[in-house]
Amino acid sequence: MAGETTDNNEILIPQLSRMWLAPIGTVAPADAIVAMPEGWYTVGLFTEDSLKFNSEPNFEQVRSAQSSYPTRTFQTTDAATIEVDLQQWSGRNFKAVYGGGSITVVAPQAGGAKHFRFAPPRIGGRTEVAACMEIIDGGKHYRYVIPRTMQMEGVSKELAKTKESLLPLRLAVQGGDDTDAWYVLTDDPAFQPPAPTILTISPSAGPAAGGTAVTISGTDLGNVTAVHFGSTTGTGLTLKNDTELSVISPAGTTGAKDVVLVSASGNATKTDSFTYA
Repeated sequence: MAGETTDNNEILIPQLSRMWLAPIGTVAPADAIVAMPEGWYTVGLFTEDSLKFNSEPNFEQVRSAQSSYPTRTFQTTDAATIEVDLQQWSGRNFKAVYGGGSITVVAPQAGGAKHFRFAPPRIGGRTEVAACMEIIDGGKHYRYVIPRTMQMEGVSKELAKTKESLLPLRLAVQGGDDTDAWYVLTDDPAFQPPAPTILTISPSAGPAAGGTAVTISGTDLGNVTAVHFGSTTGTGLTLKNDTELSVISPAGTTGAKDVVLVSASGNATKTDSFTYA
């Protein structure tokens, strides 16, 4: 079929997973493979089938008497959660699972090794943490980076004699206007954005003094960083959406010039497509 692409290398099989936590504000990893920055720690071992990331947007629908279908749908809120069942019991993991709390040293009355007292946080005492889910499939690496999360569920533990007792970590993603609520870092080449293309340029001519407001339509324009008219860069680049941008033509010499869109994914050129009069 036209436009169909099939590639079994784009199937993900998580062969190795890690879960990292850190205090809020800890520097996030810069890419998918760099060593985790100072301040991050792993929760250690967890069950092989428990790691989940759920994105749960909520929508409302407008219904009208003139239609049996909704006449408008709009998103009201967004939500995302992390789920994982921890196998390692530790003070850090207890704090993560219960959303905070305190651990104090208890001196045993009979002497000997130290004892420890964990107390869960009181109402209003839960703390946020940063989280990073790391997934590796052969040479492909993915990191889900979540700047702010909070444990917002109760904790239920099975203490059966015949199987391991797990610590259920359930984190709700927190948002804000200052940063993305979550994002993915990856070196998977399948995520490479396609190079832009040029469909139309309007107007296609302008004075040699420059200053013409030019609208360019095409595809995959979201990553365009510059527009060249011949060898000179236009000014006032505005990316309206993925299919349209606007730019102000620079001063040039009389005649037809190539228009070149510059992006990290590759350049697009339309030959002799803008003429200076």
